Amino acid sequence: MARLILGSSSPRRRELLHLLRVSFEVIPPKGVEENLSERFCEKELCELSHLKAKNVMLRNPFSTVIAADTVVVLDGLVLGKPSSVEEAYEMLLVLSGRTHSVFTSVSVMYEESEFSFVEKTDVTFREVPSEVLKEYAESGLSLDKAGAYGIQDYGALFVKSIAGDFYNVMGLPIGRLWHELHARGVI
Repeated sequence: MARLILGSSSPRRRELLHLLRVSFEVIPPKGVEENLSERFCEKELCELSHLKAKNVMLRNPFSTVIAADTVVVLDGLVLGKPSSVEEAYEMLLVLSGRTHSVFTSVSVMYEESEFSFVEKTDVTFREVPSEVLKEYAESGLSLDKAGAYGIQDYGALFVKSIAGDFYNVMGLPIGRLWHELHARGVI
């Protein structure tokens, strides 16, 4: 197998890729803007993960590169990573008691081939008291996460139900990724 590279700086994606039980390196993309439109567009999300994979592949030819991008979407609007505690709190208030969707686009480049896919998971939040949401936002846990929460940390307490891949909500639909890589003989 060619050298496997995770083109991401996300510690959660690194943790999840270990589930494949293969050796890999982490080389984040450089200079790739993550500016998505306010309105969700699946094509735009795919282009972003593709751009990240290509950025890493150009610096590391003859490798297999995996890159991904995850967004939270509510009522057609993208909730990205909050830029402040206040913005995180506002996002959490909007999510409380409602169902939102988490989309992850994964792009893989290897040899002369490449492919991408998008995984969707619907997440329903419980009605959460505003003071609890404020405490979570102030903890700093929400600042590096799309939608301002992590399902793998204290944010899990807000979740009432999930329809789809749990690991997609963490940022990498590892089961689908394994299937896609295995079906193509990459791993």
